[in-house]
Amino acid sequence: MYKKILSVTAAAVLVASFALAEQAKQFTGNDYLALSKQKRVEIVTALIRDAKAGSVRIKQTPVSYCRRLDVFYARHPDMKAQQLAVVLKTLIIMEYDWEQRGVDKDTLARQWLGDNAYRQNRARLGR
Repeated sequence: MYKKILSVTAAAVLVASFALAEQAKQFTGNDYLALSKQKRVEIVTALIRDAKAGSVRIKQTPVSYCRRLDVFYARHPDMKAQQLAVVLKTLIIMEYDWEQRGVDKDTLARQWLGDNAYRQNRARLGR
């Protein structure tokens, strides 16, 4: 009986997690910034969990990416209207934290960022 309750609870958490990830994909930076810090972490966690479900490894924590997002939106207010998922993926790629089997991180960064932003990012990282 206990295992059945645990399985039902785990299934409910999994469904809620997928629903949150789907909702988060529609979020913009403005939506993100309107949330409490706890909800921001939940949204970023859901987006990272969704990426990991696609065989992506991300080592840094959702909290660290929330900090980066907060700083990014403060420095680039014009980007608040963009999809949160795209901005987050960009930040993860810029940190060379997006690991996917068979995909070279440098090649991915160049493709995702474009040549100019790629070179600027490499200089920022001292590479």
